[in-house]
Amino acid sequence: MPAPKLLAALPKPILFGLYGAAGGLLGALVFGELLWYLLRPPVATAAAPEPRVAVAAARDVEVFVDGRNTLPVQVARADFAGPVSVRLDDLPAGVTAAAVTIPADRTEGEVTLIGGRGAAAVGRPVRLVAEAAANGRTATGDATVNLKVWNPPKPQADIVFVLDITSSMQWAIDDLKNGIGKFGDALAKARIDYRLALVTFRDVAVSGEKVEVAEFRPGEVFTGDEAVFREKVGTFVAAGGGADVPESSLEAVAEATKMPLRKSATKVVLLITDAPPKVADQGGRHSDAAVPAAVQRAAQLVRAAEIDAVHLVVQRFDEDDYRPLARAGADKAGGRTFNLADVVRGDEGFDPILATFGTAVTEAARAKVPDSKPQVPARGDAPVLGVKSLQSGEQSAAGSEGKVVLRSGVWAGAVAALVCLALLAGQHHYLRGTRPAAGGVFAGLLGGLVVGFVGGAAGQGLYLFAPQGSVLGLVLQVLGWTLLGGLAGAGLSPFIPNLKWTLGLAGGAVGGAAGAAGYLAVSAAGGEVAGRLVGGLLLGFCIGLMVAVVEAAFRRAWLEVRFGARETITVTLGPEPVKIGGDAKLCTVWARGAAPLALRFFVRDGSVVCDDAVMKRETAAADGFSKEVGNVTVTVRTGSGAAPPAPPVPRPAAPARPEPARPKPADDDYDALPMLMSPPPAPAKEPPKPPAPPVPQAGVIAPSARPKPPVPTGPPKPAPPAAPKSPDACPTCGRVNPGKPKQRYCMVCDNTY
Repeated sequence: MPAPKLLAALPKPILFGLYGAAGGLLGALVFGELLWYLLRPPVATAAAPEPRVAVAAARDVEVFVDGRNTLPVQVARADFAGPVSVRLDDLPAGVTAAAVTIPADRTEGEVTLIGGRGAAAVGRPVRLVAEAAANGRTATGDATVNLKVWNPPKPQADIVFVLDITSSMQWAIDDLKNGIGKFGDALAKARIDYRLALVTFRDVAVSGEKVEVAEFRPGEVFTGDEAVFREKVGTFVAAGGGADVPESSLEAVAEATKMPLRKSATKVVLLITDAPPKVADQGGRHSDAAVPAAVQRAAQLVRAAEIDAVHLVVQRFDEDDYRPLARAGADKAGGRTFNLADVVRGDEGFDPILATFGTAVTEAARAKVPDSKPQVPARGDAPVLGVKSLQSGEQSAAGSEGKVVLRSGVWAGAVAALVCLALLAGQHHYLRGTRPAAGGVFAGLLGGLVVGFVGGAAGQGLYLFAPQGSVLGLVLQVLGWTLLGGLAGAGLSPFIPNLKWTLGLAGGAVGGAAGAAGYLAVSAAGGEVAGRLVGGLLLGFCIGLMVAVVEAAFRRAWLEVRFGARETITVTLGPEPVKIGGDAKLCTVWARGAAPLALRFFVRDGSVVCDDAVMKRETAAADGFSKEVGNVTVTVRTGSGAAPPAPPVPRPAAPARPEPARPKPADDDYDALPMLMSPPPAPAKEPPKPPAPPVPQAGVIAPSARPKPPVPTGPPKPAPPAAPKSPDACPTCGRVNPGKPKQRYCMVCDNTY
């Protein structure tokens, strides 16, 4: 009986998975949790009664001269709950950073660094300090951050405002004058080296009206001072424009393309008008038909001047006329178009448009100088106040690393000991139908304890080096469980016939990783105790499952041992002999009613060999080779993945032929006793020869010599012909045995034919 009747029909991997799960759950529940509690190290908060604080941040941060950057910081508190002040000390000259206070309900904040215009380019470590006051005491923690101050080249931007100053545009003049200050400040904070220019226009067809390029100083059409630009804009008054609606916007754009633009700068034009473009004929009258060609000529001038983008603030119904200008810039994204009516109706005036325009200018300028934007450092790892555990989220007191490693190793050893014992007992019962001996129990417990302790301690040791809450920490935590499972699988391999320790290691490692996944998932939802119990259960189940799966996946030859029509077990063949017989202690597979050692199967030179220990002879066993031993049928299988054949259908016995009644002799005490025979064989085509007359034995009175009762008279009946002999029958006793010629074995005669 390979397994209890309830589990006999289960596949071997599932059966062994259940054995391992039972061992893992019992190991974690009965021994693991008890030892876990008894070996508990002091917790982190009990080691130091004074309030403590720790701070962490990225190791490197940079700030530009005349620029700013932020440094994300994290704090951890122990034995108090209150605000924490964080500051940077030992900053170089010209660099400042205001202290920040992290509230009691938060653990993260940002320190802003400002590089002054006179700051020197330097790289040096600075001290990040966290301070907190609690219970009349001050807690302090610090960390080191590498600060780099440098002055990369600023992105350049030349911005030309093309402004309609006809009588309907006084509001635009005022909004541009009032909003240019915020616009310039935003560019300065972004470290953009910008210059501003202004081109105004009315209707050149009207006498006295023209396109005018503003000069901020004699001969200077650009300025980098927004105050000077604002003052210049304030000198213009909206007036004129003629009697018709169109204005000379295209001529103004043409003048903007002639400006002395810097070659390395981002060149941007912003056209602001409430009128469509005017194209006058020879008589000075506007021609709508000539507008598209005139706009295309202006777009050609934009491309020739290598202007990056032309942005538009126009009426919605004039967008189609001006669209070629927005697409003419070198920037593939094209210029943006703003609806003038939204500006007129809004309460914020020109500010939203200038803010959006400033962002577009900044992004375009930085794209030409990638190093012009400071890199905000990534958030650092959370600070750690104690020692973290592989099988728990609690933190023990600093200095208790040895106790934590011992605790994890003992817990893992207890679980692995019960897993190995359960799998060993299951393997023993699977093959022999009995419980393992005391020596096997001791070997399973000791082996599991050793490999579990080594795996758990090694995994905990690796986990101590993992940063708290990092991906590496999670990887090392899973690796610790994987190491535990792999060693348990390798330790179990000697008890499974012909299973290499490398395959046991691989199967156990997969089981350990699955146990880690179960622990992490359940502990996050149901607590750490439930997580450890489920982790132990999954660890045992997956080790048993994977060891059986790996054994089946990599075998080349194996035995199918049938205990009946419904129960079959498999045993992997290899150089180590698989013994079959009636001695459960001596043999790998126990066969009731067989000789103590009946058969040995093993692989030699790539071939399966059957060694008949009773007949003392060896036979080459190919795929399908079958033997009956006691109450089992053994069949050789080769080739990975072959499905077991259907159980043999018993041959129906031939009906017994009636024999003529014979008179019973008066005394049959001295008759020879007949030997038990198998059922009569099926009739053959040719009748057998008549049997020879019996030879009388010495000292025995033949039945014919004894007085017989009178026989009734009548015509004698002819004797029926004897049944023909089956070709499958034993030549000695006539018993029919299954198998191929020269491979059939008769247990009665102990003969192979």
